[in-house]
Amino acid sequence: MDQPDLDKLVVIRSGLDGHQANMLKLNLEGQGIPAFLANENTGSLNLLSHTDLFVRAKDWAAAEQALSKIETFPRASGNVGADVRDVGDVGCRHCGSSRIMPFVGNVPTAIPFVVTKAGPMDGWYHCTECDSYYTASRSRFSSMPIALGWSAFMGVLAFGLILLINWLMYL
Repeated sequence: MDQPDLDKLVVIRSGLDGHQANMLKLNLEGQGIPAFLANENTGSLNLLSHTDLFVRAKDWAAAEQALSKIETFPRASGNVGADVRDVGDVGCRHCGSSRIMPFVGNVPTAIPFVVTKAGPMDGWYHCTECDSYYTASRSRFSSMPIALGWSAFMGVLAFGLILLINWLMYL
């Protein structure tokens, strides 16, 4: 009669981001249950990768009991019902977190006196992990104001240097 391999690794949680997976792994190891992560090293390099948490088959029942009281946000399902639209499988562009919420209101900007309003169907998101705001799709001219600002600054700087050099030549 075949005995099941009790040292075989089985998945206990899947589709986690790197922070959640490490939190669950440390929780299990703190209770004396060895745990392993798939994509542990590549998950820290690629913020959009999913990680699975493994335990040995013989430790599965104890690990399930230990994790039964811990609630995690599965990727892209923690935001369902937060707005009229479903967020879908969207991760934060800045930190890769799946803890994003649809955003409606005035979007904070780094440029003083510039106000951007986000409507319910404009596709704006707020990441609760890194506190950033972004849209699902970039505008064609999203970098145009920055480019125009830099070109104006560099033009004024070059013109000022030319005037300074000419003034110093006539002294």
